[in-house]
Order: sequence, then structure tokens, then C-alpha cells
Amino acid sequence: MGDGTGKEGFHIQPYHMNGLNWRMVPDGSETGNIVVVTGFMPAWWESEYGLSFGTEFHTDFEIHQHTLARMESILQERFGDLPNFFCGDDYANTCPCERRYGDGFIPALFGSRVDFEDESGHPFAESMELTDSEVEHLTVPDVKNHPVVRLILDEEKAGYMRITGELGFEGVLNIAFKLRGQEIFVDMIQKRELFHHLCDVVCRTIEEVVHLFRRWQDPDRRKPNYFVTCNCLMNMISGEMYRKLLFEFDDRLSRSFDLFGIHTCNWTVDPYLEAIAEIDAGISYLDMGSKSDIDKVHELFPHVRPSVFIHPENIRQHSVEEIKLEVTDLCKKLNSGYILLSDIEAGTDDRKIHAVYDIAATF
Repeated sequence: MGDGTGKEGFHIQPYHMNGLNWRMVPDGSETGNIVVVTGFMPAWWESEYGLSFGTEFHTDFEIHQHTLARMESILQERFGDLPNFFCGDDYANTCPCERRYGDGFIPALFGSRVDFEDESGHPFAESMELTDSEVEHLTVPDVKNHPVVRLILDEEKAGYMRITGELGFEGVLNIAFKLRGQEIFVDMIQKRELFHHLCDVVCRTIEEVVHLFRRWQDPDRRKPNYFVTCNCLMNMISGEMYRKLLFEFDDRLSRSFDLFGIHTCNWTVDPYLEAIAEIDAGISYLDMGSKSDIDKVHELFPHVRPSVFIHPENIRQHSVEEIKLEVTDLCKKLNSGYILLSDIEAGTDDRKIHAVYDIAATF
């Protein structure tokens, strides 16, 4: 079993621009034992600044770039004085692809219809509800020549501009659910060969897509390649089912990249920890809900700086003093790691965000 550290001198760091994402950065690139990662819901951007993230944001390069550059400027002016606050990555002078197509990127490669004008402000990939026969005949799409890929991976722009941002690659179960629908949970019990085939095709597609993107992003291969798989639906199955049915694919993905991580969303990760610890190449990133057994995480993954969510409703509803107490307790458990303030809602008082950073800075 590996320790997940990949090549020396780099680690996976979470950040939040238009949805939680991850990037590979040099060790020592941040200061402080506790780093806070803050992101805002589309409704926050719309109500505060009139920004929206509809079809043109995801399909038109100039609008995508202009919107991100404006977001970067806004964050710098409003929160740039906070320690380690991620304001963006010089989008105005680079070739950005920050979550274009959102979580619908890989489902779109299989033919899922993506709605960019969903009320949530995020792209929504419609469930394809594939039949048994359609799943049996499912194959890896022609990734390199797919029109969605060609729209985003503009080789002409990459020739003279640094590429910034990350796509929403998602994970095996998340994508498989979009292709099969709720029937996938029946498959886990009654049609395991069908379920395995579906997950195998999805896993191979993820590998091909991510490696293609990494080659575009770093053609000279000067840095390690990396991937964080999104297991947002993991909490819908037991730890035993994860080990028997899905562990195989996370293990395979871990061996395909120099640095590998797992996103479990804002859920309690405890039922899956023992299995994750058996991943052959190890992991270098793991996030979880605040009720998770962080001591157990430290025990099983001593080289990982845990990333823990604070629920956005806590930030919205609790007083500044209540937030300070919650963050203080979390910092003591973390010792070293990340606090994820994802999906901050419209109307949230900036003083509450500052309070989180103020407490984290003392550790």
C-alpha cells in the first residue's frame, strides 16, 4: 500500500471558485496549519453582483474568461486581506476552463442533456435512464474527438496561454447514477455483472478524459498528474457495499495518477475509512463532514491533511460567537488541515466568514 504522496514536493489543495475543486500545488505554498477554503453559491454572486452562470458562461470562451476575471477582482477587493484566501488564478491572461459544464461534463460525453439554466445556478445533467441492453452495449466514448471536449480543450489557445482552472470530472458512482438512474441501486443487489460493466466503462472514461486534460494542461509533463474522485453518493450505500462494489474502481484510479484523492461530500466518512485505507497507491486528499471521526482519519492517514466541511446553514443561521466556538473545536481536532466553507448562501454576513479565518489563523 502506498502513502499517496506521489512525487515529492507537491500536494493536492482544495479551492473554490465556481464549485469545490482541487489543484496540485508545491509543498509550502500556503501558510498556517489550518487553511480555510471559501466558496459562494451562484445565488450569492447574482444577488451581490448580478453575475450569472448560464449557457454562455460554460460554452463561450470569452464570456467564461471575462466572468472569472471579474470574480477574481471582486474576491481580491472584498476578501483579499484574509490569509490564504483563494481569489482566482489570473484568468484574464490565461486560458481558463473553471468547471465548464460543471458536474455534467463527463455525463455529456455519454449523451446526457445538460441544462445550463437550472434554478440552482449549476449545470444539471439529466438522467439517461439507460436500459439493461443499453448498459450491456455501453462503451467508452470517442473522448478526444467529442464536440464537448473539443469545445473546451482548445489546442490553439493552449499553444500560447497558460491553462488555469479545473473541470468537474466527478467519480464512478456519481456518473454511473446519471447514466442508469435509480435502477443502479437495484443493480448492486440483483445485477452485479451489469453494475460492474457500467462502472468499468465509466472508470475507463474518467481515466482517458483526465489524462487527456492533464496532457493539455502540462504538455511537457513537468509536474505529477493528479485526480480527486467525487463520491458524493457514497453515503447512499454501506461501507460493506463500498468495499465489495466500488473500492475496486477507486483503487484502480489511485494507481493511474501520481496524486489521488477522494471527495466524500459533506457526509460522515467513518463507514468507509477502513476500506479507503486499503487503496493500493494510497491517497493524498480526503474530505468529509464535520461529524466524522477525525482522530480515526489521522490514525489511518497520517500523511493527509484532512479537509472538513462546515455546513453552510451553520454559517447562515448561527451567531458569530457560535461559529467561533464550532471552528475552535474543529481546529483542535484537525491540528493541520482545511476547513471548507462551501456553498455560502446569499445574505450571509461577511463578519461570519471573517470570524472563521480569525480563529483558524490562531492555530
